[in-house]
Amino acid sequence: RSRSPRAGEDSPRYYKPSLARLLIQLRPPPLSRPPLPAHAGQGAHMDLEAEPGGVPAAAPPPPADVGNVRKDLFLAYKTLGVVFGGLVTSPLYVFSTMHMSSPTEADFLGIYSIMFWTLTLIGVVKYVGIALNADDHGEGGTFAMYSLLCRHANMGILPSKRVYSAEEQLLHNQSKTAKTPSNLGKFFERSLTARRVLLFMSILGMCMLIGDGVLTPAISVLSAIQGLRAPFPAVTQPVVAFLSAAILIGLFLVQKYGTSKVSFLFSPIMAAWTFTAPMVGIYSIFRYYPGIFKAISPHYIVHFFLKNKKEGWQMLGATVLAITGAEAMFADLGHFSKKAIQIVFLSSVYPSLILTYAGQTACLINHLKDTDQENIGKVFDDAFYKFIPRPVYWPMFVIATLAAIVASQSLISATFSVIKQSVVLDYFPRVKVVHTSDENEGEVYSPETNYILMVLCVGVILGFGGGQAIGNAFGLVVIMVMLITSIMLTLVMIIIWRTPPVLVAAYFVPFVIMEGSYVSAVFTKFTEGGWLPFAISMILALIMFVWYYGRQKKTEYERANKITA
Repeated sequence: RSRSPRAGEDSPRYYKPSLARLLIQLRPPPLSRPPLPAHAGQGAHMDLEAEPGGVPAAAPPPPADVGNVRKDLFLAYKTLGVVFGGLVTSPLYVFSTMHMSSPTEADFLGIYSIMFWTLTLIGVVKYVGIALNADDHGEGGTFAMYSLLCRHANMGILPSKRVYSAEEQLLHNQSKTAKTPSNLGKFFERSLTARRVLLFMSILGMCMLIGDGVLTPAISVLSAIQGLRAPFPAVTQPVVAFLSAAILIGLFLVQKYGTSKVSFLFSPIMAAWTFTAPMVGIYSIFRYYPGIFKAISPHYIVHFFLKNKKEGWQMLGATVLAITGAEAMFADLGHFSKKAIQIVFLSSVYPSLILTYAGQTACLINHLKDTDQENIGKVFDDAFYKFIPRPVYWPMFVIATLAAIVASQSLISATFSVIKQSVVLDYFPRVKVVHTSDENEGEVYSPETNYILMVLCVGVILGFGGGQAIGNAFGLVVIMVMLITSIMLTLVMIIIWRTPPVLVAAYFVPFVIMEGSYVSAVFTKFTEGGWLPFAISMILALIMFVWYYGRQKKTEYERANKITA
């Protein structure tokens, strides 16, 4: 196992798979110690220290259930500082990126209903309920699902995948059903074109997630610092952009200390945010519009689209930002554990978002009454800070700014994870990957990736300046990653889990329709900033395919010139 450097060592050890590591994992535990429980979380390990003379220590370990509960709760606390930053701070910019010529009370109720059901279906059902179970050796994300499919069926392209598959079969128990390829799995094994399409889709999903890692820090911090402009009109937009860039540079410089240390420092900030934002939301609900939760009824969505037609459809490009950062729950799985992520999302993040958006909607409906018809279209401008009561404006500004800084961490950590996965699978050029934890193998840091992200984030902020264009780009990359995840997850259901066709259809049809509608809406803003994530993704995809092509030619040459004994 790789680990952080101890006192007296010159440098950290880097990830290097070996047969010794596999043998250590398969070694039986000492007879005097109980075996490691099958349900132990990510990063669980046994205390193999012995007393003098080689005799194992006789002190009984604490009860397994108690230890697991404590560990899950501790990991759950740390996930606030890494996994959920982008998702829980989305109220900072969602309403501000919207635009309607003449919004009405019914329109706001329809918008809230769309956001409520998007958070519920995509956040709760898709990611927490289904996707988190599709991990590959504790890792998540689209490339992890691709690796998982390659292990259970001959769907890879490079021969090196088969070596990885053999190791994984020793480390994981597979059911008898899973060992027999399904009809769809046999189709992919026979069709080279289908395998190439699957690889391209996986690479595109990974590249889009990296694009998300560029845009999340930019829009989060920029939206929070915008709060300076209302009380201080002399603060111009370029000043806001430079302040945001300076804050992000500081954030990227602390990444080398590891996710655990960063998350332990950041989690109290996110805990304060997830508590205070919904409290302000509850205040706004009772003060401005106590009946806001009637909008949960889906008929408000139908009425919204029937009334607004094309303008309502285009609004989907902004409402999709309400689920920003949900993919990080899956991509950051290797840094924490499934149970910890589920606990935090269901107990705090989801209720916090529902209440915060309800409060913002109630406040904006109230602003409609005080806005003249000429300026009614500007009711969305600076929507978050309109929602904050004057007496708590500055405390909330400080908390929002700190939370926006923390929000950047979720996609930065996810980017490190997917880069590590692609390097291990030999689909990305060799970059330095440092393991920053003794316990969690998935907790990694890549110096080259970190500094490239920093340059891109600062460039986006200084280049675009305002949040509207960044929001347009952001919506495109967010929903494209989610659509690719839905397709890959459907393949996992059919080929690996052997889910009954009725249940597969019950998942695939509604999610593809919903996410496909979002994709069609955000593509209308391609020229208004949406081109940016595509440009980043295409450059990364080109690098990966050139590396893949070179690796394939090298393998073919070695095979043709192999010297046999």
